[in-house]
Amino acid sequence: MFAAENRPFLTELSAAHKPDELALARAASDRHLRDLGFLFPTLPTHFRMDRGTHDELHTATVRLVSAHEKVMRHVCATLSPTELAETFHIPAAMAGHIDCARLGPGLALARADIIPTETGYAFCELNTFSGVGAGECHHSAKLYADLLGRPVAGGSPFLDLALHYVDRCNRLGLERVVVLDCVRHARRGYGRDQPLMDYLRLLAPDLEVAYRDETTYPAQWLRPEQARKTLVHRLITFGDTDDEGAFLRSVADSGATVTSLFEAELGMHRRWFSLLCDPDLAHLLDADERETVRRYVPTTFDLDPDTLDDVLAARADYVFKHSYSYGGDGVLIGAEHSEPALRARIVADGVGTWTAQRMVRAATLDLPTADGGTATHRFVLGVYAYGDRTNGALVRASAASTVVNASRGAVSWAFTD
Repeated sequence: MFAAENRPFLTELSAAHKPDELALARAASDRHLRDLGFLFPTLPTHFRMDRGTHDELHTATVRLVSAHEKVMRHVCATLSPTELAETFHIPAAMAGHIDCARLGPGLALARADIIPTETGYAFCELNTFSGVGAGECHHSAKLYADLLGRPVAGGSPFLDLALHYVDRCNRLGLERVVVLDCVRHARRGYGRDQPLMDYLRLLAPDLEVAYRDETTYPAQWLRPEQARKTLVHRLITFGDTDDEGAFLRSVADSGATVTSLFEAELGMHRRWFSLLCDPDLAHLLDADERETVRRYVPTTFDLDPDTLDDVLAARADYVFKHSYSYGGDGVLIGAEHSEPALRARIVADGVGTWTAQRMVRAATLDLPTADGGTATHRFVLGVYAYGDRTNGALVRASAASTVVNASRGAVSWAFTD
């Protein structure tokens, strides 16, 4: 288990190094992360994950992605854009951009967010989007380990993604990769995937690699003869844009290969975990996928007015998640809210826009603090899957919040043996 493996490792690390050595490594890794454009604090250490556990979690991620695809294709095939907007409570403009014909098998880009417990692992979210962030944390945590003279194994998720893109460009005859951002998103501190661009330039010197937003994307690249040569790595969600996705739609319509469009964004909707747990849809999955859902996905279901009273009475057993939101936004721990306050929030947004997921108690570790003490942290891991490639796991932890993400805590990386 993650916590059990890392407790002796952290004790040994602290005993083997002077405080000023650890502080120097922490400061350097923190600065390196900021230099990469990822403006969130680092944790005061790197972490370990044994190869068997990592392989187990990667296999589970691949199976959940496959199960998710099957359920998503089934649901989207039966709903019009208007019905999609109503069912998933997404903006009508976004629903209008969704093309179910693009929902083919073999989704290649995903990050599973996983809660480590004292006895196992629970998948809490699945991000099926090219721009899912925080791969920079591998680089800052590796620098931390290197500065302490503790070289670690495993490559960057950006290297895995670059290899995936180079292979795709070679197969499709593409000559250009564009990392597509928007002005609004760039200000939020999630980085610009600089390591991805660096790896692409090293692996494929003949590829043109560029970072652009809606104000700097050249008009000539939207012409069919140039668009057909272009692969677009999308950093932005529909909600990040000021034009309701119009510019991204124009890029896709030009003939460029866009690695994830609005279908992938719909795939990150929190309601999909309810559907994965729906026994009426279990026949869509194979035996391995059903077992993976049973073993790793906490029971999740949509809220409705008929059952709301009973669920709120047992609110300490649940985490409540607002459907169309990302990260830690719209996540309420039932035990931390009174019944009237929770009810008021859910009813105000619309009962049908919320899901309830069985509460999972995260494993904890005591980490050093700046004043020389320690603080108990809760953890969420992130396992990336780019094609069949994966390495290590993103680590997010918080001592102050039960809802753990980068904006409410700090970040690092778990390296495999």
